[in-house]
Order: sequence, then structure tokens, then C-alpha cells
Amino acid sequence: MTTFDQTENCRAVIDIGSNSVKLLIADVAGGEVTPLLREGEQTRLGRGVFETGLLQPAAIEETTRAATAFATKAREHGATQIRVLATSAARDAANCGELTGAMAAAGLKLEIISGEAEAELVLCGVRSHPDFAKGPLAIIDVGGGSTELLVADDKTLQVQHSFQLGTVRWLEKNPPSDPPTDAERDQLVQALDGFLEVQIGPLLGEVPLPDTLVGTGGTSVFLARILKKSGKLSAEELESLSISMVEVRDLSKRLWVMTMAERRQLPGLPANRADVILFGATIYEAVMRRCGFSKLRPSLRGVRHGALLS
Repeated sequence: MTTFDQTENCRAVIDIGSNSVKLLIADVAGGEVTPLLREGEQTRLGRGVFETGLLQPAAIEETTRAATAFATKAREHGATQIRVLATSAARDAANCGELTGAMAAAGLKLEIISGEAEAELVLCGVRSHPDFAKGPLAIIDVGGGSTELLVADDKTLQVQHSFQLGTVRWLEKNPPSDPPTDAERDQLVQALDGFLEVQIGPLLGEVPLPDTLVGTGGTSVFLARILKKSGKLSAEELESLSISMVEVRDLSKRLWVMTMAERRQLPGLPANRADVILFGATIYEAVMRRCGFSKLRPSLRGVRHGALLS
């Protein structure tokens, strides 16, 4: 086991989402984040939360174990600061104190952040990329329990909202057949269109939107890797990709005619994401169609980058 020397600039963030726990260790200096290590583990903390309102004991245990292991790894890499953040599933759960207590018993201080705070961190992270440092910007972060939408111009944040729209949330409410049916996909598309009409339409109003949508979080990354048939894209390769609306639509349709076993074999898609990717792809397709975005740019610079810079 290699142990690295501690430096003032080495920091880590452990991001606990509804679907997975993710670690980012990086050097942070002069407003720049230089990633040293990225890892993730699916613990699906949100399972059952959106139906029962409660975190399940097994999910709390698995999530705490994963976060503790990541904290140990961060210290071994010399991190002097470790932030542990939790988002949608934790903030929606009536018994979130049980997760906070389990983390505290493991020596970790858990921050359960609001949807608005999550959105601000996402914006901060994406703005750290040179292509998006200035100018109009539209971002969505599709997670397991929520979706964050941000629209900004050079000077102001014009739209910032967190929706109860997530891949695990929709999977639990509408589990598809195997293989899924055309009727199930049509029903989801109609439901999403109705949701977006009611929830996003009034928010956007007359706000001008750029041509490109930036997607943060795992869903956009996995869509890019599936399209490129590779799970080994570098950060630079991934963040330079531009995926057309037609490619997103066609990929979504292709996923919906595959069996679970076939999706699990797709290059670039972790097998344990084969269920939720159906909903993630359809959410991106629906948002791009509803808002008129012609291109999607996947980004690795979301909540974790923002947390390191804030």
C-alpha cells in the first residue's frame, strides 16, 4: 500500500448520491482542480426512500462502509481536508439522522446539502472548465433522486432549481419489463413531457438558452462511453465530446429494445447501471427536445469539483 505525503493543496470530496458513492482526490491551487484519483461504488442509498420515505438499514451500512473506505484512501493519498456530502436520498429521508450518526461513528462529518446548494456547487464545478468559464451556460445534473437545472449568463444565475426527477426514483415507481416494451417507453416519454411542461416551462419563461447542454453526473458520462464503446475514455477525451440530439434520441431508443443482460454487456456501461440507464437516457432526451438543445457536452466537473473550490 502506497502512502503519499500530505500537502496543503491535496483535498478530497466524498459525494453520497442516491445511486452511488463517489470519491475525488485532487490538488487544489489558484482556483484550479487537478484530479489525482476518481473512484465510485454503487450502494444505491436511495432504494426504497422514494416509496417509504426512509433509508434502509442495509443501504446505510453499505454506504457508510464505502465512504469510510474512501476516506481511508484519501488520507493515504495525503489529503488534508475531506468533505463528505449527501444529496437527494439523504435529504428526502425522514431518518437521515441514522446515516449522519453512522458516519459520525466512523469518524466522518456528513453534510446533507439542499438542492439549491447542490446546484450552486455544480455550477461552480462546470465553470472551472475553460470552455464554460464565460458566456451563457445551461447545465443539468441527472442523479438517482433529483435533477438539478441551471441556466446562467456571464453575470447572473438566471435559473436554479432542483427537481424530484431521478433515475432511481423513476425506476422504483415504474419498473420496466425485461425486455422493456414500446408502451412502457411511450408512457415514460409522455410522463416526462408532462412533468417538464409543468415544472420547467414556467421556470424558463423567456430566458434565452444556449445551443449546448452540459450534462454532469454519471448518466451523461455513461451515455458518452456507450456511444464510444469504451469505458476507458480519459477525462480530456470525454469532456471534449459533443453528442448530438439525434445521437441521444437514437441511443435511448436502442437501449429500450435491449434486454437487461444485453445492456449489462455494453462497453462503457457498468453492469449495475443497466437498469437506471434507461431512465437517464430518456430524461436527457426529453430535456433536450423540450428545451431545444442540439448538443450535449458531458462533464466530470460537477458537485465534487465545486465542493473542492468552494
